[in-house]
Amino acid sequence: MKREIIPYIGITGFTNRHDVREVLEAKSPWLMRKIMVGILASSRTINGETNSHPNRYPTPGQMGNIFEDHPNALNLVHFSTKNREGLFEEMVRAFNLAGPYCHGLQLNIAWPDPSVLGFFKTKAYPVTIVLQIGAGAFEMIGHSPQRLADKIEKEYKHFIDYILLDPSGGTGKPFVPEKMRRYLQALEMKQMPIGLGVAGGVSPSTLNPLVAPLVKEFHNLSFDVETEVRDKDDHLVPRLAISVVRKAGCLFEYGAH
Repeated sequence: MKREIIPYIGITGFTNRHDVREVLEAKSPWLMRKIMVGILASSRTINGETNSHPNRYPTPGQMGNIFEDHPNALNLVHFSTKNREGLFEEMVRAFNLAGPYCHGLQLNIAWPDPSVLGFFKTKAYPVTIVLQIGAGAFEMIGHSPQRLADKIEKEYKHFIDYILLDPSGGTGKPFVPEKMRRYLQALEMKQMPIGLGVAGGVSPSTLNPLVAPLVKEFHNLSFDVETEVRDKDDHLVPRLAISVVRKAGCLFEYGAH
């Protein structure tokens, strides 16, 4: 039986619940999408170390007080690590630190061990899992849409709910829609019960040139925003995040028809 995958509008890098509430309340009730509320975490920050982007990464003590129990929200910890041997334990710790309203994890890891994902998803925590395909992951499959789709189908399709194609990896570098289309087409051909999303340089001003051309073909496309909704001191700006949500609402309601 095919799982129902609800597409989302993602805002990543929240560090307090006030900003989360402000953005969630901006979603129109007729927009049939979730707002993906993203908290950034790494193997270092979940152990109390400071990230090089301290205004994006909450401390372990802050993580449990950010997510809101809200019907519009898909609450995810975006987790990165280089500790492949300890991946399961770190996933458990990141998920538990995020508190009772956390719905799952996005793994910002280049091709994590599928057996670890399988055990986490089917035996430990049957929660939402997003697999980010970042610059390193693209490089490892030779930037081949077919190889990416084949690898997902063979190794990951039973253990993930969404794929996020994100060649920028949080740097704000815009993706090329035509290149992204080829990856999305290869993935759609597999007819897997997995939601598809894109990220990289999306902002209120670039939503139309970057996302709109893809939505016409991929109506249930999700997307994520991070760098382009922050100020010069790297704090999230709710006003910019709300602008993305509202413009996306217009795009998804009218632009895909």
